[in-house]
Amino acid sequence: MSRNIRLFPTYSQKENQTTNHCLLILKMLYEENPKFLSEVLSGLLGENFSGTVGVQFIQQRRGKKSVPDGEITQEPFAIFLETKLGSNFDKFQLLGHLETLKQKQGQKVLLALGNFEQDNAYHPDFPEIESAAMRHGISFAAVSFEQFLQAIQLPYLPKNLVDAVSDLSEYFDENALLPSWKYRLDVVNCATTFDSVLHHKVYTCPAKSGSYSHRRSLYFGTYRNKCVERVAQIEAVVDIESEDEASLVWKNDSRPKNELEKIALERFQRTGVSEYPMRVFILGDLFPTHFIKVSSGGMQGSKQYFDIGKLDVIDAEDLAKKLEGKTWENYESF
Repeated sequence: MSRNIRLFPTYSQKENQTTNHCLLILKMLYEENPKFLSEVLSGLLGENFSGTVGVQFIQQRRGKKSVPDGEITQEPFAIFLETKLGSNFDKFQLLGHLETLKQKQGQKVLLALGNFEQDNAYHPDFPEIESAAMRHGISFAAVSFEQFLQAIQLPYLPKNLVDAVSDLSEYFDENALLPSWKYRLDVVNCATTFDSVLHHKVYTCPAKSGSYSHRRSLYFGTYRNKCVERVAQIEAVVDIESEDEASLVWKNDSRPKNELEKIALERFQRTGVSEYPMRVFILGDLFPTHFIKVSSGGMQGSKQYFDIGKLDVIDAEDLAKKLEGKTWENYESF
């Protein structure tokens, strides 16, 4: 059943909530100034969409049989939005949207909004969808939540819209819809487990919420003696329920889910830990560094996150070199 866009939606499914929030911010932009929405859409869909939104005022335009003194027109267009919290788009669902959309007038666009693992918005079915769209005179665009957020961050918005865009950004981040994990270092207190982490290339903790929960991050840092001594790429995080039962939580690696779950089970068994359920961080090679906490006292809590986006890191080895000799006080943890 269709519903109007609402400030306080009652959708229970996260995908529907997210779609509502995205449409709401576009609606707010349009109501403030149709040019705002026009610029956002041209940024997402290309310059050929520029100027489509809003009425046009024209004087003395010659028609086939007359020249009216004035003309006010609105070019028709239709955009269908399909939202996924990941990249699990269904080919037949998208093809069905094209069948409906081809009946519309004017410019027609099918927009696939999702959270893509790759930097480019890729899905194996997208080439087929794009070809089918072209046959119907429809444009097809795949857009990540990061690209959507960048498009709505116009430089001259009034404060109420700046605040709304900021709120949406926080919603995206809190629901792991932004790739901020790619620029995050998860520093974990390994004072009692350092040797095991180094030897087995895994970090383990109880599979519980609260202090044991970790935000998705690309890099892992071992902390002891007021210093991060090793950094590694986090290849995947897997929950181990029993000796032979595992489930993938998230992965930063292209290897199949089953392969990563098998690796987690094998490395976990080598640690000698026999408690369940446990959360296993599969780590890549650990590279030495000295990222030093100068201020008094130890680390607050069992973990701390650092935004390393400004370091322009290539890989874990490069991160280790760039952190060497740096202090925590040089960075803002969040």
